[in-house]
Amino acid sequence: MQTLQFFGDTDRNDREKKTGKGGKENGNLTRISFHPWPETAQQGRHRPAAGGGHCSDPAAVAGHHGHSGKWRKAERGCPAKPGGGTANGTAQNILAPLPMQGDTGASAADSAGGTAGEGSGADDAAAVTLEQFGPARQAAGAYQVKAYDSSVIRQPSCGQVDLSYFSDAALLGDSLTVGFSDYSINLGGALICGYTGVGPDAIVNRSAVKSSVRGSEVAMDVLTAAQPKKLYILLGTNTLTTLGAADRFLAYYGQMLDQLRQALPGCVIYVQSIPPVRPQAAAEKPGLASDVLRSVNEQLAKLAADKGCVYLDLWETLADGEGNLKEMLAAPDGVHLSAGNGYGAWVTYLRNHAKYSADNSWTMGSIYSAQ
Repeated sequence: MQTLQFFGDTDRNDREKKTGKGGKENGNLTRISFHPWPETAQQGRHRPAAGGGHCSDPAAVAGHHGHSGKWRKAERGCPAKPGGGTANGTAQNILAPLPMQGDTGASAADSAGGTAGEGSGADDAAAVTLEQFGPARQAAGAYQVKAYDSSVIRQPSCGQVDLSYFSDAALLGDSLTVGFSDYSINLGGALICGYTGVGPDAIVNRSAVKSSVRGSEVAMDVLTAAQPKKLYILLGTNTLTTLGAADRFLAYYGQMLDQLRQALPGCVIYVQSIPPVRPQAAAEKPGLASDVLRSVNEQLAKLAADKGCVYLDLWETLADGEGNLKEMLAAPDGVHLSAGNGYGAWVTYLRNHAKYSADNSWTMGSIYSAQ
């Protein structure tokens, strides 16, 4: 263990007054103890005498392990030249801040055995404080917190899956879903459970519903028997035709998700947003107005997240800039989708927004495809 002495920023006459002629200096200084570098016999010749004093050969101590001459003098036990330290006990020319840095005035001088204010000034202002380390605190208003809404909850685009991805999937919905059967839309052999005029209440209450392919059935029984690995739900257009129906709709929707989760363990459930309609259709059915559907879809997104489901925002592909169903995708009634462009856009969206899995069958050339 070696001790270094860093003298304060006072002139030689002041130090002699304190020590007397030829005496030891006992003014402002900072002592630092450390374990020295391992030294060779040749380096040991340059250690100062036991009584103190400067190194006899400064060149011999410079450049050890790539350090500068000033650092090597401190490392080898040589006192720094006048100006190498400050009167408040802040040592300079070292690689890391000392624990006492940041102290100013009397506290630093007292800790070094000196008097307050001696040699203070610019050196005190330059002293490093521990509070200055670490990340800067942002001022109020300098940042923004993004709201937890459908834009955050919705499933992002995630490559494109092949149509075979839907071979073990099922679609549950109203007349919009019926269109997959009526128009013979290719969706990789997915089970179509589409029932004209139904809402989530019919699923929860196990009502008999009519399939255009299989006839009368109970939707929950059909899905339980099939045990699909993915389930796509689109309900709400029939239920929300009038204002004030949103609360009842969402309550039944939550119950339906609970029942489906219990009946289909391990199934990935996709909750699709209620699609927009054309302005003339919204005028006839005020519950389907753009602002009303936006509000319901926001609540539907949060409900899906709470139930551990994947939320798909169909408005990303079906809505125009004003929140209406794109004219080129709409059927003549302004509510349903056209057989070509409408269902084509819907299928493409489903393929591009599948929940990621390494086992997904990706389209050749897609971002996650190995081909």
